[in-house]
Amino acid sequence: MDSSSVSNSFLKPPILDGANYALWKHRMRYTIKAMDVRAWQSILTGWTPPTTQDDDGDYIIKREENWTTEETLSSSYNAKALNEILATVDMRMYGIISDCTIAKDAWDALQEHCEGTDSVKRTRLRLLNAKFERIRMDENETIAEYDKKLREIATEAHALGGPIASEAMVNKVL
Repeated sequence: MDSSSVSNSFLKPPILDGANYALWKHRMRYTIKAMDVRAWQSILTGWTPPTTQDDDGDYIIKREENWTTEETLSSSYNAKALNEILATVDMRMYGIISDCTIAKDAWDALQEHCEGTDSVKRTRLRLLNAKFERIRMDENETIAEYDKKLREIATEAHALGGPIASEAMVNKVL
């Protein structure tokens, strides 16, 4: 199958509604990288509008028409990433980031809203690990259904920065 026959909707991340953040975050990372790795780097490092000094020696934001080629490119990577983020959130999530002009700020705001602060993430990760340890396959449950439940926990744990080892997943199924 050639790439032209692959549907664009297949390649797009889901619309972020808050409940699907772990999946959205994972898919967005690779969507933005595939679009332009420098756009992803703008999320990692942030972007600052170019500045210049005025007559008083104060720094002010440069007018866009005075930007260098490099400053324009840097702005473009930020704009690509921010556009992709804005295009993949529902109206409630959009309200959280609608004032953002920097992709990193939008990414960080969504992450804090959906995952919480570092201490909240650690607590959620501990709860997920406990849930993973407690989970058992029901008598009327298929292996596929049980595996799906385990993978949902593992995906959420991975999004919080605490992946569950493949060996632990295999042992749990066995």
